[in-house]
Amino acid sequence: MYRPFQLEDAKAYVRQSSLFAPDEPLEAQDLADGNVNYVYRVYNPARPDDRSVIVKQALPYARIVGESFPMPLDRARIESRALEVEKTYCPDLVPRVYRYDPEMALTLMEDLRPRIIMRAGLIHQVRYPRFAQDLGRFMARTLFFTSDLSLDSDAKKRQVVEFTNPGLCKVTEDLVFTHPLVDHPGNRWNPLIEGDVRRLQKDELLRAEVADLKMAFMTRAEALLHADLHTGSIMISEQDTKVIDPEFAFVGPMSFDIGTLLGNLALAWIAQEFHADDPERRRSYRQWIEGAMREVWETFSREFTALWEERAHPEWPRRPYRDTFLARLLQESAGMGGAELIRRVVGLAHVMDLESIPDGERRAVAERMAISAGRTWIMERRGVHSVDDLVALVRTARDTVLAA
Repeated sequence: MYRPFQLEDAKAYVRQSSLFAPDEPLEAQDLADGNVNYVYRVYNPARPDDRSVIVKQALPYARIVGESFPMPLDRARIESRALEVEKTYCPDLVPRVYRYDPEMALTLMEDLRPRIIMRAGLIHQVRYPRFAQDLGRFMARTLFFTSDLSLDSDAKKRQVVEFTNPGLCKVTEDLVFTHPLVDHPGNRWNPLIEGDVRRLQKDELLRAEVADLKMAFMTRAEALLHADLHTGSIMISEQDTKVIDPEFAFVGPMSFDIGTLLGNLALAWIAQEFHADDPERRRSYRQWIEGAMREVWETFSREFTALWEERAHPEWPRRPYRDTFLARLLQESAGMGGAELIRRVVGLAHVMDLESIPDGERRAVAERMAISAGRTWIMERRGVHSVDDLVALVRTARDTVLAA
């Protein structure tokens, strides 16, 4: 029967898995630095670099909050299946799954060491030459091949059923689109931006626009999303990229994946105000982030267009409908990214880009930039025609906050 694992449980489970020899020495390490699950590395201490595996177990609640925040164990199945689907279309960009155990809500998967979580690298100005093309290709292929453009109608509707994920969709609906703009007890923020938060929550025009985005998230079943595609869900090195943690996966609007990723890159850009103290280093690294944002969208758009031309069902016209579709997708992605920027400052789940700025006053400056950029991405999204427009809005937010 289900029980939450501790270190010794994880080690004993792996020993029974046939992934290691019966007499191999094993050690276990707790890696759970996220908000939700238990994650353990089990390895042979004599060969830690090539004899190791990850044990990821869902809990019936969010680990960061406790039992007051219940979460479904079925997310372990969703994650395992989503990784299988993603591997079909991008085999080099996701970890290998060795076993899914429905009784224990547990997945054994490839250990991606020595890659690191991308968010940590961005904080320290590490450049990843493959990242933008890898993520643009990942999104183009996973979103195209799981959409009505590629799947027949029957297969698409079966996919919607298989990946129905009401518990975690509700978490996103609340934490991204609802709670940050109301006075909710789960929200938390730097006390120094209290006035900024209260003005945000009284902005009825903003709340109306976010409601429109929430409606798209809840009703537009376009493709199988990763649905939590931020820089904390990417393990990376200068040589390759792996996308992890698709437990929020469901069939929803493509814009949510694209916008979430672009929004987190914008957060990394903003946080450099205080992570890169040398002005030239800061300017140079921000240029790299801006280039990565452009290249993610350009690679996505190019690959998605090629797939549409070569593989879409004949019932879907090429131009001009395709061009209209992509233009609308970028604008909606801007709105989704804006909601992500705001919720990482005001909502329950914050990010290390900002939280690792030790001085509260300096952190408040970065948080005001994020709120301002998020609001303009949402309110001005219908005028966005390129990623350069999004970059310009972030720059304007920075300049406005610093001048205040």
